[in-house]
Amino acid sequence: WRSISKLFAVGFLLRIFAACLGHSGQGKAPMYGDFEAQRHWMEITIRLPASHWYFHDREWWRLDYPPLSAYHSWILGTMGTMVNASWFELYT
Repeated sequence: WRSISKLFAVGFLLRIFAACLGHSGQGKAPMYGDFEAQRHWMEITIRLPASHWYFHDREWWRLDYPPLSAYHSWILGTMGTMVNASWFELYT
């Protein structure tokens, strides 16, 4: 049990340390890093036809992962829209 307790303690301390650090895109408006990229990919996949997913607005976060991850974004975006559609408005 001691080794398991030590393992959990080390993991907990690492999480606390990581939480104190910055994040991707912090302070770089308006794109704000990876979280905003994931949200934008969800809005692209739920608001545009599939034929436009990879060719939309290259100045912003363009969808640059394989189609399976695009469909994953579509599924999550569809579920998120059921909670709050304003999270995924393409042009706001």
